[in-house]
Amino acid sequence: MKQKFTSQALIANLKETAVKEFPIPEEHWVLLEAVSGYQGLEKHAFELIREINHPFRNTRLVIADLRAFVLKNFRVLISKEKAPQVLKVAAEILLEILEKESSDEILRQAAEALLAILDKVASIPSKDFARFWPVLSFCFEHFKTLSPEKFIFLVRSYFSFKKLSQKILQKGLSQKELETLAKILSHSLRFTYEYWLKEPDPATWLAEEALETLGELAREYLSLVKPISHEALKEYLASLEKLEKEDITQRLKGLLDLPDYLDIIRFYKELPYKVEALSREADPDDPFHNIKIIVLFRIVETAGTSPIHEEALRLINQELVQMIRKEPSESLDDFIIRTFCLLKKNVRQYPWTALQCIRNMGFEILDRGDPRLAELFLEEVVKFGFQPPEIKGVDIEWHLICNPAHLLNIRTWLDIIVHHPKWCTTLLSALIINLQLAGTCIRDTDLFQKDISKLLNSDIEPVYNLVKQFCRILPVYYNEIGAEGLLRDVSTELDEIHRRKDELIHFLRKQSHVESSNLIIDFIEAIISFWLTKDKTPVKPFVPPELYERIPLEGPYIDPVHKIVKAFWEKANLKKVKDLLALNDEKIQKILDEIDGPPSEKRRVFLLFKMYRLEVQKYGFDLYELKSYLEHLKNWGFEDIDKLLQTLEKANREEKLEAILDYLEYLQGIILSPEKFKPREDIYFKRHIAANIPSMYGRYHEKKFDALGLTFRLEALANSLFDDLVAELEIPFITRSTFFKILRILRYFRRALQIEGISSKKFNTYLGLLEASLEVRRFTYTQYLDIFRGLLEGVRDITKVYYISPHRENLAIILRQLGRKNLLPKYLTGHEDLSDEELFHRVSERFLRDLIAQSFALQALDNFVSRLYRTLLEQREKLSQEDLDLLMTYDPGRTICPLYKPNKLTQDLIHLGNKGYNLFLLSTLGLPIPPGFIITTEVFRCYRVIKRYQATYDDFLAQVCRALSLVEHRVGRKFGDAQNPLLVSVRSGAAISMPGMMATVLNVGSNIAIIEGLAKETGNLWFAWDTYRRFLQSWAMAHGLEREIFNRLMREHKSIYGVKKKREFTGEQMRELAFKYREVIKEKGIPIVDDPWEQLLISIDLVFSSWNAEKARAYRQIMGISDYWGTAVCVQAMTFGNISLKAGTGVVFTAPPFGKLSRVALWGDYTPGNQGEDIVSGLVTTYPISIEQKKREGRMDEPSLEEEFPEIYHRLFDIAQDLIYNKKWSHQEIEFTFESPEADKLFILQSRDMVTKEERPRINVFVVTEALENSFIGRGIGVSGGALSGRVVFTLDDIEKFRKEDPKTPLILLRFDTVPDDIKEISAADGLLTARGGQTSHAAIVASRLGKTCVVGYENMVIYEDKGYARLDGHIVHKGDWISIDGVTGRIYLGKHLVREATGFPEVSAVF
Repeated sequence: MKQKFTSQALIANLKETAVKEFPIPEEHWVLLEAVSGYQGLEKHAFELIREINHPFRNTRLVIADLRAFVLKNFRVLISKEKAPQVLKVAAEILLEILEKESSDEILRQAAEALLAILDKVASIPSKDFARFWPVLSFCFEHFKTLSPEKFIFLVRSYFSFKKLSQKILQKGLSQKELETLAKILSHSLRFTYEYWLKEPDPATWLAEEALETLGELAREYLSLVKPISHEALKEYLASLEKLEKEDITQRLKGLLDLPDYLDIIRFYKELPYKVEALSREADPDDPFHNIKIIVLFRIVETAGTSPIHEEALRLINQELVQMIRKEPSESLDDFIIRTFCLLKKNVRQYPWTALQCIRNMGFEILDRGDPRLAELFLEEVVKFGFQPPEIKGVDIEWHLICNPAHLLNIRTWLDIIVHHPKWCTTLLSALIINLQLAGTCIRDTDLFQKDISKLLNSDIEPVYNLVKQFCRILPVYYNEIGAEGLLRDVSTELDEIHRRKDELIHFLRKQSHVESSNLIIDFIEAIISFWLTKDKTPVKPFVPPELYERIPLEGPYIDPVHKIVKAFWEKANLKKVKDLLALNDEKIQKILDEIDGPPSEKRRVFLLFKMYRLEVQKYGFDLYELKSYLEHLKNWGFEDIDKLLQTLEKANREEKLEAILDYLEYLQGIILSPEKFKPREDIYFKRHIAANIPSMYGRYHEKKFDALGLTFRLEALANSLFDDLVAELEIPFITRSTFFKILRILRYFRRALQIEGISSKKFNTYLGLLEASLEVRRFTYTQYLDIFRGLLEGVRDITKVYYISPHRENLAIILRQLGRKNLLPKYLTGHEDLSDEELFHRVSERFLRDLIAQSFALQALDNFVSRLYRTLLEQREKLSQEDLDLLMTYDPGRTICPLYKPNKLTQDLIHLGNKGYNLFLLSTLGLPIPPGFIITTEVFRCYRVIKRYQATYDDFLAQVCRALSLVEHRVGRKFGDAQNPLLVSVRSGAAISMPGMMATVLNVGSNIAIIEGLAKETGNLWFAWDTYRRFLQSWAMAHGLEREIFNRLMREHKSIYGVKKKREFTGEQMRELAFKYREVIKEKGIPIVDDPWEQLLISIDLVFSSWNAEKARAYRQIMGISDYWGTAVCVQAMTFGNISLKAGTGVVFTAPPFGKLSRVALWGDYTPGNQGEDIVSGLVTTYPISIEQKKREGRMDEPSLEEEFPEIYHRLFDIAQDLIYNKKWSHQEIEFTFESPEADKLFILQSRDMVTKEERPRINVFVVTEALENSFIGRGIGVSGGALSGRVVFTLDDIEKFRKEDPKTPLILLRFDTVPDDIKEISAADGLLTARGGQTSHAAIVASRLGKTCVVGYENMVIYEDKGYARLDGHIVHKGDWISIDGVTGRIYLGKHLVREATGFPEVSAVF
């Protein structure tokens, strides 16, 4: 529903001018006395007296009311005794107006009113005339004192002095009175002749060649104009001199016989008709044959003939229209050219005449329906030239001083365009060029909004793009006319703080209220600059010279604000005034609050900044108050505003852009609709107007105009979103997956082009090809290159067709017409020394760039497609065809998956690998996963080209960096920071688990400085250097160094210090051991990188490379796994089970690894004071998880997790129950670390489905015999398989030897511990017995997966591999001897024993 409009500015003005008491001269009351007793007239007289003397009087109203009061009531007035006094008061008032006012229109009205009253006085009957003569005499004497600029309005009046004199002469005047009359008559005639002598002589109006063409007829023309020629005027002046010597009667008679101003005007009025006969007799083929037209032009250009200008214009237009209609089509070309030559030569000083002629000619020619003729006419219009604004400043009454014909020129050309838009592209282009290069001057009071509405309601669809180019230039897309609403409040408060005494600010306020235009933005910028620098030079163009001189450079109006603005600039780090636009009110106020200064002066600064932002919003397309603007338009019939607002407030960038494009399409539908919408104009004028300045307030609405204004503002917002969207889509390289994102954005751009009125078949064709290509499985790189070359050509084609071709020819013409003096300063800055040709070339380039930059989305599209094409070319230059093909398959969007901010594109087993995928699932369940991220198998697959092509590698590194930042933020530590270091683990993770087969690097981010910082932070020297030791060992082993090297160093170090366990080292001793590791590694030629970032990158390389390590390839071959899966890389914050003996690590099964158990029961291994790698590598002694496990495995002397760390145990148990019972997961094998006994210090490192023995084939058990029982020598931990008797082997050579000798004999591999490198030995043997490790070590898991019988953790075994024997609990066993092991019970026997197939899964107790 449309709201009723009330002008707050008008209300404020009425309050301000509603003065109740003011002085009234005593003599004015005679006006009331004269109508005493006439009730209606008394009221009229009283109101008139108040109006005349009101301090804010409306002079136009005074003149009209006074004239009406006297003339309508003349009979009543002259019947009164004081009638002469009444008429004299009326005359005095009008004479005062004549003397003081400067407006031509007011002077004309005052002169007409005064002479009308005197004419009425002259009509008074002779018998009463004598008492009124003093009124006439008084006026005649005052007339002679008027300046020529004022007296001219009297002599031009309809009530001429000759007519007046003729009436007065009939009243029987005295000699003295006749002298007075003769003097004013003589004065008026002398003034008239002297005035006309200053005007062009009609005898010289026709050009010399025209007179030659006329031949004998030229004499007739000169004879015709002789009565008004300068020769005649001089004769009239001579006659006046002669008449001075005559007696009064002859003098008056002679004076009345002479022509007065109106007689001369009357002669000029008849002259065109008198010369018409001459033109008829002239040669019709002569270009100067139409003398009548020439005369009419001369009349219009002559200022003195202004009373008949309107009629002369009407005749000119009528003549031109008739001539166009008479001319045959084949000769109209010549006629158009001749007419414009005529216009050019005769109407230089009065261009408005030509504009009116051009307008009407245009209508006639366009109505002929001949496009060729229309184009010829329009070309001539352009060549004729345009009236630039020529802004020269502001006068003291706040008027802009500019070319008055400028706006008329715009409106004239616009009228022609509206008449037939699709044929007027040349003229529309010329209008765009002129306004863009020379600027424009349109005031609020011009109500140019109506002209825009008129244009939009014509048939603009065929030229919609050009129309938008034109309309964008105009600063008129506001509904509030004048200073309304918040703008008025702000400007008023700003001025009133110093009670209007700051003249500069008062002038700003009044100009914004009275005659505002977009130039006020520059004015405010100049004031802000002045306040900042105390240099008032920038203000000079915007104020009158006298005010400029009075602006102080110091004092209360500048000193305080200078200090505040200077401090504001420094605090806000501003470079230029326009930077203020990026700050909102809250930010500005906050900065001001931090600055010392008087509150009132800080308020002034705030208000000036606020006014600046409001004016920019009013005249530009930036939306600082988007919500209020849209809410306002909702009341004017625009649909779904609330929906648009909601999307803009809450949606992401693409959703915002899509919503804006949807709404822009809706607005375009309104603008191009054939429906006509009725405008709503609520325009008000001040009743009392200071200095008679026309002041207008109000509001204008018309639906198409409002739709276009909203279109431009939403396009500005959409342009910003396009820029952000393109910038956000960093495209240092292009792959097939990138094309999907690119296509999505290009589709947005295509919609934007359509909204902009642009259609390109070439662009749409290649965009269609891109769409189709993404449906094709195999599409070559060169084909994509062809498509993007085509898209780029499409954009260039659009630029040429819509922005270059329409303007190219016009630009050359108009630049030369405008010249340097009329170009906007921005086109001249820095080019002052260029020649005209060079300058025009530069300006043309700048014009086209600006035009494209102002368009909707085109520049962003051009930049986007150009960037894409350059990237594709660069890739082709730097990569082989094989690498290009690989790169095309790469999807950088699938590179990284942060565990706590998962990537939707990678949430699958293939991309994340088994380990990473399970970590992702656990993180989504809210379980305590160490923060980290997964580098997916997508990177592994394309790692070769990622590393080879710098752009892809840089992008990969940037993604790793961002992911690492998320980890830092979550952990509260900084990678590479010695005071608060973040250390990470870098581990592999294939889709099909390959436990222990690939590289792992722990505590990445360590160097000596960081470790020293860690020691200082924790106060735990042992922990810090143990952490570094572990980093060095994992780093070296990932580089291929054997574990045994470090085992030997550890043994030697223990021997030196006489300790059995590393935990018994002091901190310094652990530091010493770490440095021994470091030295050995260097000796082996392995570089130790100290830069944490480099460490991380090399670790990633090592993990990826380890996919193709010998042991990994062997494992895949043995297990029948494809080589094409690849591995992900898991990067996680380190958790420290080695921080103390109250910390630890372990692996837990959610059910016993044997038997058919559906319930949750925790089983597995843990070790205190160690990191997770110790367990999975089988390097440390482990303990059971639960009391149940402890009992069932006969390990009653070992401390269980359940007993030692109950909180950790119960938290694990809760997690297991939730996963198995609630989330319906299968039973899991969970690796964990805890940093203290509290439950909140538990971390899940990974989880995978456990393989229980019940899933394996039926197994063997030993036949219980006395010999079996007697041969029992010890027990380890049963891992897999059943009862097995076999011969002892120590190496792969041993295995191969016995396989040749007796292929069917089972072989049992004996090892102190096993590492993943032993995969070939484990695979070749039938059983495995180790001295160390638990059932969750990598070796145990691998043996289990390979279906081997395995017992680990048999600590009473010492192996002498080089000597070919082992000691088992004191018993010597040589290579080839028989031993027996039980993979269920962990029992170990000497010798060979009988086995049988178990009828059911054996209970542990049954075989002990």
